[in-house]
Formats: sequence, C-alpha cells, structure tokens
Amino acid sequence: MHLREKDLAGGTLVEAARELRRALGGGVVLLVNERIDVALMSGADGVQLPESGASPRDVRVLAGDRLLIGRSVHDAAGAERAAGQGADFVLAGHVFDSRSKPGLAPRGSALVREIARACPIPVIAIGGIMPERVSELLDAGAWGVAIISGILAADDPEAAARRYREALDAWDSSLGGANGDQGQR
Repeated sequence: MHLREKDLAGGTLVEAARELRRALGGGVVLLVNERIDVALMSGADGVQLPESGASPRDVRVLAGDRLLIGRSVHDAAGAERAAGQGADFVLAGHVFDSRSKPGLAPRGSALVREIARACPIPVIAIGGIMPERVSELLDAGAWGVAIISGILAADDPEAAARRYREALDAWDSSLGGANGDQGQR
C-alpha cells in the first residue's frame, strides 16, 4: 500500500500513516510517498522516492536498513542509478494510458522489458494497468504491478482488486511454481 498525500501537513500525515498501518496489520507493506520523516515516525515499512527526489543513498544515511526504499524511474538509466544508489526496487512507468499522466504517451511493456534487463532489483510496473495486461508485464520482466485508478475508480473496488489478484495468481500458476519468490507479490 502506497500512501501518497501531497497536500497534508506533516503531523496529519503521520497520524494518517499510523492509522493506515494499524488498519492494514502486519501482512501488507506500507510505503509513504517521499516523506522519509513520516515513514520513520509512523512505523511504515518504506518510502517511495520520486526520480528527482532525495537519493536512496541519502535516505540510507537517515534510515539505515529500517525502510524499504523505492524509486520511480522512467528509463533504464534511471533504474540503474537507483539500484546503484541502494534502492530496493523501482516503480517503472507510465506503461499504459493513465489519468494521472494526461497528454504523455505511454511506453508500453517495452519500457518494463528494457528496465528489467538493465536493473538488478525488482521492477514494479505502474500506469494504466488493467487485469488483462498483468501477464504481459510479468512476462516482460516486471516483479509486480502497482494499481491506482484500476481499483480506486472502479464501481466495486473490492471486486477490481480481486481481479488483479486473480491475474497475478494465474500467471504464477502458469509457471508451475517455478518462479521462486515471484509469488510474494
């Protein structure tokens, strides 16, 4: 779960993150967008950094190994930099047409393939992903997918989330259990 609230004051965001952490329990990873201080104070599991934000190396100075560190990237060079600076994973996008990136051309599964080949850390695809495209992205080398509007804008968010889970499980099953830790999505 990625908490991304750019307009909340720090104290309010810490409380929101703490409440979300309690509601999620221990079985779901909670990432806070960009705010390292909020992630540390709230007991979140990690922080998601924008490509132009603080470097993963600098976050390690503050957080040590306490936080997972993700970095948003838009090409293979950015992914290689993120890995070299100590990021644990990258979010690669935007892959398909997305409401959050109006007017910008999507890069398709080729972007994921390019980044996955160049990057030694897990690649999470993001941007306009629908359940029927999940296997395409996993086949391209994505470790997982990040979903926003596909669930939040759905008439039935629970059913939409279930369809994504089913798509991930179907891909895992098609490998006959041969994909090792991939089942941790």
